[in-house]
Amino acid sequence: MNVFARIFTGLLLVLSVTTYATDDQAAAQLRKQLDAMNTLQGDFVQTTYDKAGVEQESSSGNFMLMRPGKFYWKTLEPMPQLLVSNNKTIWLYDPDLETVNIREFTDDLRETPALLLSADIEQLRKNFSVARDQQDGSAEKYTLTPKVTEGMFQHLILVFKSGQLSEFAIQDSLGQLTRCVLSNVQRNNALPEENFFFVPPEGVEILRD
Repeated sequence: MNVFARIFTGLLLVLSVTTYATDDQAAAQLRKQLDAMNTLQGDFVQTTYDKAGVEQESSSGNFMLMRPGKFYWKTLEPMPQLLVSNNKTIWLYDPDLETVNIREFTDDLRETPALLLSADIEQLRKNFSVARDQQDGSAEKYTLTPKVTEGMFQHLILVFKSGQLSEFAIQDSLGQLTRCVLSNVQRNNALPEENFFFVPPEGVEILRD
């Protein structure tokens, strides 16, 4: 994009009217967005910032999600790691440490906010206050704030562009922000069930929570 196009685009964004939906309207609209997404797959870049906005670390990889409660989150760079859930069990495999941490699946969104993308979204109104911020015709930002403050995060932000989930971010109780930008996203493709089950390799140490 040339300089003129960047300036013109920026001007349009500045002049665009920002609108906010009420909590029930926002939750209903978010539910509509998520209901259209039975499966999701693509690539991600995950970046963590401290409370001052300074980048701390970055990683990248690929993912698959299937509602309800099934996900495959594979970090490739800089350190390989794999997180898998089949809606009953969660496996965290660290090939460098040769360990697999296994724990029972929980549908408590306060503890595992990323499950929002694959869980029963009827829990939205129960667990969160939802605000919707629409700044142009194609981008929508939803900010979810837990109604119970003992959770691990303060805010969860979901951004949709042209109806497609493009990024999400989590701000924890210490002000640290983790932002995941998605790319090459494909929605509602058939995904094999075996992708959401993990068999630990021989010789690895198995840890159970």
